[in-house]
Amino acid sequence: MASTTGTLASEQVSQATLENRAHDALVSWLTEEHPQPGQTVPIREFARKLGMSRTPVRSAVGRLHERGLLSYDSTAGFTVAVPSLSSLYELFELRVMIESHSLRRYTEQEAPPAPRILHDLVAEAGELAEAALQEPAQYIAFRENDSRFHRTLVEMSGFPRLIALHDDLHLSIHVTRAGMEAPMNRERLDAAVAEHREIVEALDAGDGAAARAALESHILRVRDQTIVFLSRPQPTVGGGFAR
Repeated sequence: MASTTGTLASEQVSQATLENRAHDALVSWLTEEHPQPGQTVPIREFARKLGMSRTPVRSAVGRLHERGLLSYDSTAGFTVAVPSLSSLYELFELRVMIESHSLRRYTEQEAPPAPRILHDLVAEAGELAEAALQEPAQYIAFRENDSRFHRTLVEMSGFPRLIALHDDLHLSIHVTRAGMEAPMNRERLDAAVAEHREIVEALDAGDGAAARAALESHILRVRDQTIVFLSRPQPTVGGGFAR
């Protein structure tokens, strides 16, 4: 009996490990390769590349479906979810709540200045913005800098569960916006850097209310910019426009 129980436990651990590997591969596909909304998830291909059966891949796909990152159609199967304006609006509202509350928690202490890392990230963002304008591939590094800046704000709350919630939310927003962001230009990049700098300067001045106001204004500007862009007719493969 003990041997049978041990075997079952070992098989369950192995299955969970395979599912996690498949999950990580699917997340990388969604966030790095930017498949188009409505594109079919190649379950068979993932299983082949990962060297596993389709069962753990389907389980991983099911987890992403539950999170709303994938959709299911009886004819097409699992596909990349088509973002709705209402869901994107909700995601950004949740982001405002988490990040603003994190700043509130931090500034409730005796007027602590901004952590050194925030200054470093703002300085790096300015350099990456210039690099991205010269070489568009550098925009990936700029976007990663932006993610680190906002995650640092949440880390300042000192609440591990809040950080975990933010990580989960960040993934949902990133996947939803993947490949559908407003075009990169100097005005957009400079605005992001300037708004990050405004948050840091308010923290250094000991003005928590101003820091939160600057943060909320920044997030909501990005939200509105994204929604305006997604509301426009999008070019289709054939050269026309989808509405």
